[in-house]
Amino acid sequence: MMFDGFFNNKSLLISGGSSGIGKAVALMAREEGAVVGVISNKREEFTAMPSGIICLEADVRNPAAVKNAVDTFAGKCGKIDMLVNCAGVSLWKDFLEMDEQFWDLIYDVNVKGTFLVSQAVARHMVAAGNGIIINVASMSGLKSGMMRASAYASSKWAVVGFSRNLHLELKQYGIKVGCFCPGSTATPLHERAGSPDMDKMLSAEEVARTILFMLYNSKNGHLQLVGQPAFFEEWK
Repeated sequence: MMFDGFFNNKSLLISGGSSGIGKAVALMAREEGAVVGVISNKREEFTAMPSGIICLEADVRNPAAVKNAVDTFAGKCGKIDMLVNCAGVSLWKDFLEMDEQFWDLIYDVNVKGTFLVSQAVARHMVAAGNGIIINVASMSGLKSGMMRASAYASSKWAVVGFSRNLHLELKQYGIKVGCFCPGSTATPLHERAGSPDMDKMLSAEEVARTILFMLYNSKNGHLQLVGQPAFFEEWK
């Protein structure tokens, strides 16, 4: 056990938990003894999840669907101890070619989705008097930017700012909020896009281990903002 039994019987909900970083967090947390639930709008990916993980179908852009998924998980577990928001989209387009629909998609999933899931879960955490939320942003939310990424990068800056302010608002209820900004990570999304330098990227398991450490650290303190670049160029 990596975390001294900290996760035993704690309930952890993960948005975007059926693939990529979210799935790696789900599998690792389950191995550490947590009761794990994943929210995803990709029902077909649930068949690859091991038994024991609670799979909840919902589009994070839909308030009613999010509330139903969160309430269902809370009902099964009694309360929600931890939330990791991994749901997101990574799409790039030249600024001058970008249309309103493209911009709205990025912000609806990456920012609005993080808000909706966080709010629905926070209401349960307030009732319990404790909890921890980790929002997964990106190194693109900390550095100067990338070509063709004005929508994506700015959405991740928004998640970083939202997370830092949310901690100030929720700490009075015993809830801690942190934000994790991983560098480029070798996930199916990058594989499908044919991204270069995948051998230099972080693995989803490396990222998941850091997220679990952030959750574990909440027992004594709080890591509010953590960045994990994959390679030097991501700091430029």
